Amino acid sequence: MSDIGIQTNRHGDPHKTPIQIIEQAFSSFNQESNKKLNDLSSSPFFITVGTDTRLFGGYGEAINFDKIKKDGWVSTQINKVEVVYEENVSALVSVNFSRMNASKIAYSTTLGHYLLIRHDSLWKLKGAFFLGGLSL
Repeated sequence: MSDIGIQTNRHGDPHKTPIQIIEQAFSSFNQESNKKLNDLSSSPFFITVGTDTRLFGGYGEAINFDKIKKDGWVSTQINKVEVVYEENVSALVSVNFSRMNASKIAYSTTLGHYLLIRHDSLWKLKGAFFLGGLSL
């Protein structure tokens, strides 16, 4: 496993909130930037879809944009985001989001929960939980 996510984002903004980190992650996702997603995450990064949990060196390593595009993906839109809890070193953020096709129509809507940890005074994505049916 790589610790690229830990090493490349040491100069981030310590004043960003967990919600701002989530918004930045979705923006990086829409830019198809695996590197930016890795920069926003801590290693190892986990994703749980249904009952399947997998570990990655960073969030960007978990995403296969070619596969998602085959499903019709063009962009992802946040519908609702809220902090479930936030403490000094961890936070849980709930995000309802839709994947959009070329006609700007949502073809899937998912509820995800993102775990963030504070690492070197910066919020980092540590993992994501999805009930199921989400292609990565």
